[in-house]
Amino acid sequence: MRRTDFFWGDFAWTTRVPLPPGTPAAGRTAVPLHYAPEGRAGHPLDDAEITSVIWAVDNLPALLHALRPAVRAHCAVLRTEDEEPDGEVPTAQGPVEISALYVHPIARDGIPYVGVEFECPMDEEYGLGVLMHGTRVVDVGGADTALLLWIARRDARGPRTGLDEALIGHWSSIPFDYGVMECSEFELRADGRGWSSVANAFGEYVTRLTWHCPRPGVLELRPEDGEAARHRYAIAPAVPLNSSEPVTSVTFEESVEFCHQFAKSG
Repeated sequence: MRRTDFFWGDFAWTTRVPLPPGTPAAGRTAVPLHYAPEGRAGHPLDDAEITSVIWAVDNLPALLHALRPAVRAHCAVLRTEDEEPDGEVPTAQGPVEISALYVHPIARDGIPYVGVEFECPMDEEYGLGVLMHGTRVVDVGGADTALLLWIARRDARGPRTGLDEALIGHWSSIPFDYGVMECSEFELRADGRGWSSVANAFGEYVTRLTWHCPRPGVLELRPEDGEAARHRYAIAPAVPLNSSEPVTSVTFEESVEFCHQFAKSG
């Protein structure tokens, strides 16, 4: 990728990048990528900034794979909030489709922050946006979540007081639940928010929550409109069922969403 691949749009230097095969994008094979939608003057990109864009493009398949659970959970919450008075949940929603990418002029540990904007049939007014730091989901919300610099800056500079950084990310019980009809996931973000879910033959049930660690080895989860619960935990490598390779896992003394052991996946 070269400097001449960019053109000045209404608010940022922009190029178009191909999407990985199979990515939902309303039939498009490429989408606009905007560098520094906020917080930068209009001078051409320098070599370091182009390197950040190249990193985002090269790692786009991994980023899009990593954000899927968070998008799925967010959409599940939207469907629940859109229930009819009789409890019926609309089903003809359609898939979310990528409409734009953003690379921010800020990094943490040498990794730039990348935003992904979606067209979202379940929220046509506000859309859907995800901010990523590597394969870690920073935030999910309306479309502007993907492009707001202050969200990236808060994550990059946040002290993460009261949080065990080893817990930040996405965790799934699936590698340890081979052959089981029910599985659980949870995602803990660096701003102290997150979600948990349990899925079985009857559907998926998602709960938004906040979290912190009141002392080492203890995780406190507080669901929306619920009471806080504390869970003692230990993080260590473990070998999943049907595998020979160890993965980073967390084990709880008492279950979280009906499961005791989870593998880290983002």
